[in-house]
Amino acid sequence: MRWLLTWVFGLLSLPQVQAQIVQPADPHYNVVALRVEFAPDTSRFTTGDGTFSGLQFPLEPKVDPLPHDAAYFQAHLDFLEHYVGIASAGNTMISTYLVPEIIRLEHQMASYSPIGEESESDSEIVKLAALVRDSWNEADQISAFDPMQLEHGKTVFILFHAGVGRDIELIGTTLDKTPQDLPSIFMGSELLTRLGAGEVSFKGIPVNHSMIIPRTETRSGLNSITDEAFLLELSINGLLAASFMSYLGVPDLFNTDTGESVIGPFGLMDPLGIFAYGGLFPPLPSAWTRTAVGWVDPKEIQDLGSYELMAGEVARIEISKAEYFLLENRVRDPGNRGLTLQVFKDGGYSTQTIPEVQDNFNRFNIEGFQGGVVTQANSYDFALPGWDSDQEQYNGGILIWHVDERQFAHAGNNNRSRLAVDIEEADGAQDIGFDGNVGAPFDFYFEGNPSSVSLPSGRIIPLYENRFGPDTNPDSRTNGGGDSFLIIEDFSESGPIMSFSFRKSHDGSVTELGSTFLEVQADAEGSVSSIANYSVVFTGSEVVVPGIGRMNAQVRPAFSATNIATIDKEGGAASTFKRYAITNQGLELAQSIMLPTQLVAFSPVVHHADAHYVQFTGSDRSEVLRITESIQSYSLNDPALGIAATDEGIYVFGQSQAGPLDAPPVWTYQLDHDAGSPVIGRDRTGLWGAIPRSRDLLFLQPDGFVIRVAAAAYFGEDLFSKAVAMADLNQDGVLDIVTTVGDKVVAFSQGGALLPPFPIQIGARATSSPLVYESGESVVLIVTATDGNIYAMDLEKGREMVSGFPLSAGFSLEAVPLISGDSLTVVTNAGVLRSYRLNDIDRVLWSEKYGGPQNTSFVALDRQIAEITSLLSATETYNWPNPIRDGSTFFRCMTKESSDVSVTVVDAAGSLIDSITFTTSAGVPYETRWTTDAASGIYYARVKARSISGATDSRLIKLAIIR
Repeated sequence: MRWLLTWVFGLLSLPQVQAQIVQPADPHYNVVALRVEFAPDTSRFTTGDGTFSGLQFPLEPKVDPLPHDAAYFQAHLDFLEHYVGIASAGNTMISTYLVPEIIRLEHQMASYSPIGEESESDSEIVKLAALVRDSWNEADQISAFDPMQLEHGKTVFILFHAGVGRDIELIGTTLDKTPQDLPSIFMGSELLTRLGAGEVSFKGIPVNHSMIIPRTETRSGLNSITDEAFLLELSINGLLAASFMSYLGVPDLFNTDTGESVIGPFGLMDPLGIFAYGGLFPPLPSAWTRTAVGWVDPKEIQDLGSYELMAGEVARIEISKAEYFLLENRVRDPGNRGLTLQVFKDGGYSTQTIPEVQDNFNRFNIEGFQGGVVTQANSYDFALPGWDSDQEQYNGGILIWHVDERQFAHAGNNNRSRLAVDIEEADGAQDIGFDGNVGAPFDFYFEGNPSSVSLPSGRIIPLYENRFGPDTNPDSRTNGGGDSFLIIEDFSESGPIMSFSFRKSHDGSVTELGSTFLEVQADAEGSVSSIANYSVVFTGSEVVVPGIGRMNAQVRPAFSATNIATIDKEGGAASTFKRYAITNQGLELAQSIMLPTQLVAFSPVVHHADAHYVQFTGSDRSEVLRITESIQSYSLNDPALGIAATDEGIYVFGQSQAGPLDAPPVWTYQLDHDAGSPVIGRDRTGLWGAIPRSRDLLFLQPDGFVIRVAAAAYFGEDLFSKAVAMADLNQDGVLDIVTTVGDKVVAFSQGGALLPPFPIQIGARATSSPLVYESGESVVLIVTATDGNIYAMDLEKGREMVSGFPLSAGFSLEAVPLISGDSLTVVTNAGVLRSYRLNDIDRVLWSEKYGGPQNTSFVALDRQIAEITSLLSATETYNWPNPIRDGSTFFRCMTKESSDVSVTVVDAAGSLIDSITFTTSAGVPYETRWTTDAASGIYYARVKARSISGATDSRLIKLAIIR
């Protein structure tokens, strides 16, 4: 029994099955256990012969010893009853019932064993579902069990089978190889139904789940050096407790892909917890597990200051609703009385007391155990690490758990870089699960933690800091690497009452300002704006001014200094324009006008030159209403797409044309209803705009031409967002278009050329149109994403995130945020309004949805830049990518004047390969895609330009094709 965990660590891997959603546990459960054996076999691929009487070991086991009769299994059920009562602090109690009959199935054990490389596939796991179905159906037929003895409450089903658990990796060991043993697993209702075993009942009680637990985990092996038999002795107690937690919906907290430990021995749902002390008694569940099932109510810590935690208490410090830290005070040996075990053996009960961790009784060696089935422990947390290599005793301390609930929808604890539940190891190395590391007593936070490293010179460097913050190791940063703004420090000495201090960090480029919970749901139609120093949230159907009031709104309102202009439609009535004023008394209705239209409000309310404008649409026409004290109506024989307020006046966009209100169109095109909101701007090239669609972007050129940029040309099957922003990103005096494609932020020049350093990839699908601001010489973009993070990219530094970002704001973000002054405000899907200060902001270029509070969708640029000296810009004439590996590249150029451009491609011998032509506007990068099937080799491309004034220029590009 020496060095148990050398066999288990990093090897155990229970089959991963989708667990139930974690809900608060009930006050009481009935646990009904059934013993099942199989048709006898003589196979060398299973342990024993499949019956409860047919298991023999070369040595007498001390852990879970024979005989495995009814009293033996009842002893394990007694353990479960006691463990759940202690772990839940009395909040959940169980009553256990052992079905008196042993069920023998017609088939041998091997027929129920999932095997091979596809052992975790439905085609193999269905064998275990058949075991559940066959066992409980047979028991229903022959058992005399009386269901009337069950107490009120839900019933939990356990299937004890006559085999040994296949829960330890056998390859590479000298343990007996029995690959047709059965893995231990909790099978939930969804899985059983999917595998055809959902219609099972026992004595009228539906069996919609079942734990599958072996009689023992003890295995025999052969010492390859001495040629002597040995036993790897493991109890099923830890496995039984973990399986009950699986029934409650708690997910495994180890890496279920590899079986490697993640949270170590600091919680139940990890192999190092399940098999702590040989599985005799596991530690209590982690703070997150106990919180999730309602067994502990964490203290919510928001105010700065000092706090105390009693043994078993939990505190929660929030980064966001989705991501937070849990602190718990775990004491291994309360009262310093040592460990007392109640043990069942040979039909009777006895106790064994171990005063402290010893050579022959510790996490790795339980030779000092007297033998039997452990039914109770006076302190289950005695299983926590408490002994170092110098045999010094430690009694626990504060554990810090980093929880990111968003990860449960993805990889859970299988992705080391973004764990759902992570233990912050205070000794400085996040190494549980690596290189045989199994956790240490120095992973607790406490004053006097001696964790250090000795250099060859003899110098000792302390590793432990009595604090946890953004600059410590481990650090308090978010899973995405952004700042959490949290510092926890001044931990006291370990003991039944521990103290610590909490404060916020204020360094770096961004500072947290605070949050407010709104009773709203803010989705992709939502956005944030501001009025009279108040943040305002538009949800898509309602406007909320926190602390002031709320109102209905069909479309996004226009916001001015103290007014909110909305379109409302109550019941079947016509649309009504309503203007509210914020006063000392709250929101007051200042104006209300019923609108003379039966069409549907389409555009946001736009405020321009003391008037409000709204575009309404029908199936084949639209109209724009100009609203002051009276109403003017402008009709368009084209369905609506949007309006913009330029320095020339209102521009109207339809499905086939765009131009000034009540004037001939400037641009014509053909769209469908897939198009998003247009934007328009003025720079040194003139007035131009863009219309986003999912599969292409339309660029409305200053000369009236329209060009399209297809998403497929750059991004394959990924689609453009239908929300864009307009700003001069490369500071060349010409506006650019910035939008998103899936999890990428992209930007194009007026000529449709992809700008460097784009695309920039973020951690999840982007949801908002980008916001843009200047910081010194840099331009910074901000976008939100479905992962609840806020991303900020410094274009001066390529694809690098701004220091402190991404910020973790919640479970998901879809509403467009706001930059107002130096403040960034977002609203999560759950309705949490969060604000941050941008410490290095100089000028806002695109502040919110539609560019500003008045929804103008317009930018005027007055930046002047140095004039291009030659017709073809030397720095903007090239092809990318180069070399060409997939037969496709883009030729790019920028001309001083509007020009006709030709590109002629020849091989090294001068033979013509291809030629292409296109036109450019002055001072704007253009690019065109070239696809070729030319063979590998060196080629040359001559780029020639002739301007409208007759000037000419040419440049030579050397390109390589690699097949």
